Amino acid sequence: MPVLYPIAFLAVQLAIFVFLPSVAAAAAYVAMVAAPLLAALALAGRARRETGPARAGWRVLALSLTIWSLGAFGNLWYELIEARQYEMYRDAMLAFNLAAVPIAFLLASDWRATGHRLVRLIDAVLALSLGQGFFLYTWAMLTAHGGTPDDAGVTAMVWLLDAQNLFLAIGTLVRWRAAEDEAERSLFRALSSYELVYLGIVFINNHFLAGNPSFGPQESSIVTLAFALLAWWALRGPSAAAELHRRSPVLVRAVRSARPILLAGALLIVSLFLIRVDYAYGAAGVLIAVIGYAMRNTLAEVRHIEHGELLQREHSELRSIAWTDALTGVANRRALEHALSGAARRELQERQSVAVLMIDIDHFKLLNDRCGHVAGDACLRAVAQALRHALARPGDVLARYGGEEFIALLHEADAAGAMVVGERLRAAVEALRIEHLGSPFGVVTVSVGVAGAILHDDAAAAALVDAADRALYDAKCDGRNRVATAPIGVAARQALS
Repeated sequence: MPVLYPIAFLAVQLAIFVFLPSVAAAAAYVAMVAAPLLAALALAGRARRETGPARAGWRVLALSLTIWSLGAFGNLWYELIEARQYEMYRDAMLAFNLAAVPIAFLLASDWRATGHRLVRLIDAVLALSLGQGFFLYTWAMLTAHGGTPDDAGVTAMVWLLDAQNLFLAIGTLVRWRAAEDEAERSLFRALSSYELVYLGIVFINNHFLAGNPSFGPQESSIVTLAFALLAWWALRGPSAAAELHRRSPVLVRAVRSARPILLAGALLIVSLFLIRVDYAYGAAGVLIAVIGYAMRNTLAEVRHIEHGELLQREHSELRSIAWTDALTGVANRRALEHALSGAARRELQERQSVAVLMIDIDHFKLLNDRCGHVAGDACLRAVAQALRHALARPGDVLARYGGEEFIALLHEADAAGAMVVGERLRAAVEALRIEHLGSPFGVVTVSVGVAGAILHDDAAAAALVDAADRALYDAKCDGRNRVATAPIGVAARQALS
């Protein structure tokens, strides 16, 4: 099974130390180069097996271990090939520091597919600057006295590295607890366990083993345990079932809020320390942190505005769908009620009269019975379009009230003006010449009831609709295919009651 490979690697490493002590030191150096490289291959393989955004995360981890292996190779070269013992090698130290850059990028950046590419690029520059700045500061502390490493400088550097590792371990734990899906949770679960083990091993090595003549590279090579653990997580593959995991909404919001400032803030702090020992690099770090944060915020604001506009468009589209009659394409009853409510508020302030026209297709049931519902639906659509085109003013509202009934709402119109509009609507439908053998007119016609009044509240609007309905009833009683108006006194009384 592939998950046994890391265990086999560690077993071979231990066997060489025990049974081949003559080559144990060289084997330890080789193991510290090979272990992160093999783990990087396992991480790259896991990335190929992932199908979602987590693929990028596993690749970034593979890059981190590859960079670490370069630092280990530097140690191997200087100590085995050049036989330089118990020294600090600048290029190897730089590689070890830069190995933390991809992990810092994962902690702070929206590295998933939904993230903006330019934002990720800015985060990458900030993370790289942070790694370089931290290295320059630690190296300056190492050589602070006379330009060569001494015990005080080594102690300062070791504690700085501990602080770096602790920062990464805490960060990965927080990201694991705030993971938003199973793929992200698996990634940061593996990374946090690796960082915790790495933190402990490096702490023991730097404080108790390194520089002590009683210990050699065999003891320092226990760091391969951390790489074996990460390789095991990668080879283990995604969980078949989702892990039971309770996310704290407060923690998730905190991570989302802190993530944009994490890299810039850390770079600013490191640069302010660095500026005391290397003014040029420190000032450059401060400038990069400020500009990077400003650019990131600007892009985030642009994206927020774009997202808001998209939501507004979607909201408008959904509202249009919710307020549109699916069959006829005109407004539905819900939209009419909203328009009447708005009209009541507006017309009360302006003291303008509004008019309601209740429209009913004559003998529609007979048409449905004779020709079927398909023909009835086609008739409804044709009548609705004719009525809509006959309304001359863009502010007027036409809605399907239910069944074969429609309502037209006219702003700033009295009953007399509405009668003219009602006649135009009636004539427009008759002009369609839709055959209707069940009607005495031989074609589809409509009857229209008209009422007008000044509205003062929603109850008055409802009363006005009722008055128009009564007028429609009168039009039907008078023989249909005609327009009737509610008596002015009745409409006004009902609207004001």
